[in-house]
Amino acid sequence: MMGRLQQQVKLTDGTTLAVTVTGAGLPIVFLNGFGGYRAIWTAQIQPLVALGGQTITFDYRGQGDSTGDCASNINDLADDLQQLLTNLHVQRPVLVGHSMGASLIWAFRHRYPDTAVRGWVSVDQSPKMVNDADWPYGFRGLTTTNQKDFLQIKSRLHETLHGLDGGVLRVLGDAEARHPFNPADAQGLLLSHLADDWRPTVLAEQSPALMVSARQSPYYPLGYAEWCQERNDHVRAVVIEDCGHDVMAEVPAAFNQTLRHFVQQVKQRT
Repeated sequence: MMGRLQQQVKLTDGTTLAVTVTGAGLPIVFLNGFGGYRAIWTAQIQPLVALGGQTITFDYRGQGDSTGDCASNINDLADDLQQLLTNLHVQRPVLVGHSMGASLIWAFRHRYPDTAVRGWVSVDQSPKMVNDADWPYGFRGLTTTNQKDFLQIKSRLHETLHGLDGGVLRVLGDAEARHPFNPADAQGLLLSHLADDWRPTVLAEQSPALMVSARQSPYYPLGYAEWCQERNDHVRAVVIEDCGHDVMAEVPAAFNQTLRHFVQQVKQRT
């Protein structure tokens, strides 16, 4: 039976993060998307613990079971992540981020370059959200002129291809029912996410990195991960079939196989 520990990690400003730590071994920290809940990673816990990992999931400040106000920008979340790793005595984790959680990885790598990681995995997230003449790989239809309409643009798209895995959906539904997310409470965070350009950070990465794209993503065209792979030998691009944006919760078996392979590779690094 997996050892699972529910923790409340108190930050320096008094905010308390709700954290779930499962297993022992190589630490793997999962980072949610905008408005997300740690429950979205339900299908990843057992396979990674069985591989000898220690999984760490948490709700961002002001979301889910955590306290305080929502972060006002992505750097606030990077600071929270650094405090979380310090408080839990986590050394050289693997970071796995979905959607805005990938942007959090990049913000963290930029803001805390001396904090060692074994590697990171991004899940269906372009390093630059806004499209322009030189970047066609941003969020579909998003430009500098319509950023304020992002939520309206997003609402026209269906996030998943066939829906979420049933086991994930049940746990996630309970979390959403307990603490409904109001996007209006996190407008600053959203605007920060939309405005940032993490391409220089990705191209400067020296640790192993895996960028997972969804073949049928409703939000991003294919190509951004391959663009990064062509410019940085530490980055590998993988496309997963038959899923929309929530790759790990739509086709967990396929995603977990990819993630396990990456974790096995980075475990061999000294």
